[in-house]
Amino acid sequence: MPFSLPYYRDTGELPGPLPDQNEIAQAARTLPKPSDYGGRLVVIRDTFVVKYGPLVTENEGYALLFVEEQLKIAAPRLYAMYHDQDTLHIVMEYIPGISLGTAWSSLTEMRALPSPGFYGSVNQGPVPHRYFFSREKDPAVTGPFQTEAEFGQAIALRSQIMWSECSSHSFLSDYLARHLPSALRDHPPVFTHGDLHRENVLVRKVVDPVTNEEEYEVAALVDWETAGWYPSYWEYAHIFPLLQWIDDWPAYVERILDPLPLEGAMMWVVFRDMEF
Repeated sequence: MPFSLPYYRDTGELPGPLPDQNEIAQAARTLPKPSDYGGRLVVIRDTFVVKYGPLVTENEGYALLFVEEQLKIAAPRLYAMYHDQDTLHIVMEYIPGISLGTAWSSLTEMRALPSPGFYGSVNQGPVPHRYFFSREKDPAVTGPFQTEAEFGQAIALRSQIMWSECSSHSFLSDYLARHLPSALRDHPPVFTHGDLHRENVLVRKVVDPVTNEEEYEVAALVDWETAGWYPSYWEYAHIFPLLQWIDDWPAYVERILDPLPLEGAMMWVVFRDMEF
């Protein structure tokens, strides 16, 4: 499924002319983004969303096309992806809605896709998550990986490199090196969104034709930049350290995903060591 850049969807499949660089730069309407995002997320003509900046990666575009081709999941369509002055731009469908934590039954469809036999991005490249970043592009850190043990060893290795770069030492990092590959095992690769927080689930109000009551339905799942083939525990365990336990969202998560408390606890240790 890899394609060469620039990528543009056929004109007949577009809802209107693609925004030009001047229109993008002058766009006043922005969407919320993480504080470390390092770019912009703008709405153009209530039709397009353009995501661009130094931390934007091609994986999100690959993932959107993969979802469109392989699944029936509500997700933005990719309209274009290109570089302008060395900055990647991703032009997507604008889907109106509000962010809300809600049960999302389509996850079962994602996880039912045949396993590809590796752990990595949708185009068989490195794992698209910051825990697998390597300045030297060391495949022992970035992947893709053939085994889950290699996947776990890469996280431990990345931890050791991070602490070394800080001229410091972490005994917790030593613990991960000793135990992470063996503690997390027997999890096949499954297609994973990778960032299933309630802010990334867009919902809209609809009226039930039978009861005439208002209810919510899922409009789209957004932010596919870290999507790929991960061990089956990743979707749940990766968000486990960020659960705040101040409302019923953790209980909703367990309706969406199979709860894996032991794997979640191990990822909490990873989070404590890596997010310093």
